[in-house]
Amino acid sequence: MADLRPQRRIEDLEGDREALEHIARALEGRVLLGPGAVTRTEEDRGREIPALDAQGLKELLEALPVAVGILTRGTLIYANSAFANAFGYSSPAELLEAGGLDTILPGGSVLFEHVEGPERTPRIDAYTHSRRKLKVAFAVSVLDAGTGAKLLRLIDQASLDAELPSPPATDMPAELEPAERTEVDPKIAARRLDFLAKVSHEVRTPLNSIIGFTELMLQERLGPIGNPRYKGYVEDIHQSGLYALSLLNDLLDISKIEAGKFELDFTAVDLSDLVESCVNSLQPLAKRARIVLRTSLSHDLPLVVADPRRLKQILLNLLTNAIKFTKEGGQVIVSGTMVDSELRLRVHDNGVGMTEDEIAYAMQPFHQLDTAPRRQSGTGLGLPVTKALVDANRARLVLTSEPDIGTSADVIFPAERLFTA
Repeated sequence: MADLRPQRRIEDLEGDREALEHIARALEGRVLLGPGAVTRTEEDRGREIPALDAQGLKELLEALPVAVGILTRGTLIYANSAFANAFGYSSPAELLEAGGLDTILPGGSVLFEHVEGPERTPRIDAYTHSRRKLKVAFAVSVLDAGTGAKLLRLIDQASLDAELPSPPATDMPAELEPAERTEVDPKIAARRLDFLAKVSHEVRTPLNSIIGFTELMLQERLGPIGNPRYKGYVEDIHQSGLYALSLLNDLLDISKIEAGKFELDFTAVDLSDLVESCVNSLQPLAKRARIVLRTSLSHDLPLVVADPRRLKQILLNLLTNAIKFTKEGGQVIVSGTMVDSELRLRVHDNGVGMTEDEIAYAMQPFHQLDTAPRRQSGTGLGLPVTKALVDANRARLVLTSEPDIGTSADVIFPAERLFTA
């Protein structure tokens, strides 16, 4: 097996000996504070620290159970394997050759320039070898003010997660509370997201090929298919591919939200344009189901501060659900009004409706109601994803429904999320 440790010669390390010796003294003073750290007793302090050569100091740092690096004059001159592995690099040598801090931190070493004593950085953005964004924090200690040598310790992610404040409680209607709520361990959520991201990368390439080639066949670009049954099979393959892609996207969204790594791009959004776009894209689906799909928006609605792409996803999910659970001859109406200084975007249908227990059941991931008037496929993630996206956009989702009467799904934006020019 190839040696993945840094390939710098011992002679090269002699130039860094001074900085390394400072680390030995820093260890005595408990700079590397963390779980399991031990402070030397007064009796221990009277004992002489055994002298270590450059190789011995290097091996000491390599054996540490924490991710540490040495920064001198703005350059990362040393990192142990734990430090390199934390950012997806197979070895410290690979990290240093890639550019060190300049490649993992957007601002490079600038963040540490003015540190004059033991300090801890705030949570900052960092990038792994595969350019995945992380939130990290460092404990920084000055080893030698003269040479500018500093010791960086990557704070354990579990410690960071434990320090995150709990989200404020929100007034949620009872019908939106699942029967059982299970808190997801942030570490488990992060590992799940990492696994799904890898699976997604591997699955999307063949899946996109399946979808693309079936579309090409359905259009008969290279000639007629011939047997109409074969064309029906191709349509089924195409729909299955789209379904699998939708499932993959929903799983990734849920996992990102659970892991706290769901990023939004807030801007001022014109609901009139967004609603029109969504309704136009779903008119063919509504017509095939013989359902009237129309809008009723007030003319003086203010702009809302939200992520336009995710807001469109919310509305498409709600509209698709409304069409799915409405019988032929029914109607689905999208309305927008101001109610008590809040903007209410409502998707109302006169479909089969739900009881309170059915609403709670439908809000749980992978739970699907079998009350749809037509055979439908679905992942059981539509409403849970929608609820999570609404929360992420600082709005509220309120569902009210009555069996055989219909359902109203309200996305309510509070006054502070409204934008008036």
